[in-house]
Amino acid sequence: MNKKILWGATLLILGGVLGACTTNQEATNDSDKIQIMTTFYPMYEFTKNVVGEEGDVELLISAGTDSHDYEPSAKDLRKIQDADVFVYNNENMETWVPSIENVFEQGDVLVVKATENMVLLPGDEDEHDHSEEEEHGHSHALDPHVWLAPNLAMKEVEEIRDQLVKAYPDKADVLTANAEAYLEELATLDESYQTLTEQAVQTSFVTQHAAFGYLATEYGLTQVPIAGLSADEEPSPARLAELKEYVKANDIQYIYFESNAKNAIAKTLAKEADVELLVLNTLEGLSAQEIEEGKNYLSVMQENLEALRKTTESTQASLGQETTVEKTVQNGYFEDAEVEDRPLSNWAGEWQSVYPYLEDGTLDQVFEYKEKLTKDKTKAEYKAYYETGYQTDIDQITITDDRITFTDRSGNRVSSNYRYVGYKILTYEAGNRGVRFAFEATDPNSGAYRYVQFSDHTITDTPVEHYHIYFGNESQEQLYDEMDHWPTYYQADLTGLEIAQEMLAH
Repeated sequence: MNKKILWGATLLILGGVLGACTTNQEATNDSDKIQIMTTFYPMYEFTKNVVGEEGDVELLISAGTDSHDYEPSAKDLRKIQDADVFVYNNENMETWVPSIENVFEQGDVLVVKATENMVLLPGDEDEHDHSEEEEHGHSHALDPHVWLAPNLAMKEVEEIRDQLVKAYPDKADVLTANAEAYLEELATLDESYQTLTEQAVQTSFVTQHAAFGYLATEYGLTQVPIAGLSADEEPSPARLAELKEYVKANDIQYIYFESNAKNAIAKTLAKEADVELLVLNTLEGLSAQEIEEGKNYLSVMQENLEALRKTTESTQASLGQETTVEKTVQNGYFEDAEVEDRPLSNWAGEWQSVYPYLEDGTLDQVFEYKEKLTKDKTKAEYKAYYETGYQTDIDQITITDDRITFTDRSGNRVSSNYRYVGYKILTYEAGNRGVRFAFEATDPNSGAYRYVQFSDHTITDTPVEHYHIYFGNESQEQLYDEMDHWPTYYQADLTGLEIAQEMLAH
C-alpha cells in the first residue's frame, strides 16, 4: 500500500484513540514548568536556551534519524498531544506536521513555527529575474535548512521567544533575558562567519547535498551540491561525471559531507577526483553522547567554520559558473508554432495587486535575497526597479469568462466585457521572448480600459496563478511598447508573506 495512504489511515485511527486519551489540561503537571516538545536538534537547543528553567524541553526525533523522512509513531503523537507547546522548523522539513492538526487541537497544544514570517529560498540553484523582459522558470520545493546560517538562526530564536512570551506573559522577563544571552552568543558566531568570508580567497565549496544554501547566501559563498536537498538522493552517473570534470577543472581540493548521512557518493567522487573529504555537520541529529560531551549548536557551527576555512583560504583560482540557463518555454525560449490563442477564462478569478505589499515592506525580504543571490543590484535598487514595474492604482481585478472589473484604491469600480483580438510575440534584448495576449472592451463607453494585455509564464490555453497586465485607452501598439511598467497580480486569498514566498520561489 502507498506510504501516504497508510499514514492517512493511521491518523484516522489515532484521531479516535488520542481523542479518548486524557488531555494535558486534565492531567495537570505538578510543576508550573512549560512542557515543550521540539522536533529535531536545532529546534531543541534554540528552545531550551530561551526557556531555561521555566520549562522542560524534549527532543522528538532521535539522532541517526533522517529528519526529512521521519514520520511520528503513535507513541510520538501521544507525546506531542501531552505537551503544552510544540516547536518545529517548518513544514518543508517536518512535512508531516500539517497532517496532525487534530492532535494539536485535541491536546490544546500551542504550535510554534520557528520560521514564521520568514521567506524561504527555493530548493534549487536557479535564480530568475521576475521582469517582463526575462520570463522565468518555476521551482516549488523550498529549502528548510534555515538554521545553518547563524544570522538566520538568530531570527528563529527571536521567533520562538516572541511566541512563547505572547503565550506566557507572566514569564516574559525571564524568557526575554534568556533569549538575549543566547542571541549574544549567536551574534559572536555570526561575526566569525562574516570575518571568514570577508577574508576568503575561494568562495565556492562542494557539498554532498544542498543543505548549505542559506549559509552560502547569507555569507557570500557559493555551494556546489553533489545531489539535491535530500541526503539520500543519488545523482545520476552523468551528474557524477559532470561534477568530476568540474572538480578537476577548478582544482577543488575538498569535498564536504555530512557526519550522519550516507557518504558513499561523496567518497566515490573524492576518490576519482583525488580530493580530501571534510565534514560539514547539518546538526539535524546530535547523539545523546555528543550532547553529554558538551557539543551544541555553537560548538558544531564553529567546527563547520574551521572546516570551511580550509577552502576559503585555498589559493586556487575562483571557480567558474557550473550552471547554465535552460532554454525552456518558461525562460522565454520557444517556437512560434507552440503559442496558442487563449480565452479570457485563463485569467479568471479574484486578483490582488502586489504593489501595496511593496509599499508596506512585506516584499523587502525578496529584495534582500535578490541582492545576495544576483549581486547585480542592491536591495534599494531592486526595490526601486520593482516599484516602477508594480506601480498601479488598481488594487483588485475580478475576471469572469468574458468580463473584467477593475477596482481602484478608493474602491471605485469599472467593468466591461472583452473580446480576444490575438497575441504578439516580443523579442527582448537578452535574446529571449515573451507573448502578450490582447483583449479589447466591447463597450468603449463603459469607463473601463479599452485595451488590455496579459503576460505570464504560459503560452498555451492554461489557467494561471499570477500575471502581468497592461491596460490603457490609446492603442494595443502603445501597450506593446511598454517594458518598464508591468502591474502584477496574485490570487486575492493569498497573504502578503505567501506572495513574497511565491515571488522568490519563481
